Amino acid sequence: MFEQVVGDGANLFILIVAVLIGFASALGYVDFQKTKKEEKNEH
Repeated sequence: MFEQVVGDGANLFILIVAVLIGFASALGYVDFQKTKKEEKNEH
């Protein structure tokens, strides 16, 4: 019983970390696209 609870907690932790990493990389990608557009407009 206890192992099952720990397993669920670990799965939840991994899920939260994966979502945060996905969110961070999405923000980084959007920022990269904005930067690329701005560079094109300057030239």
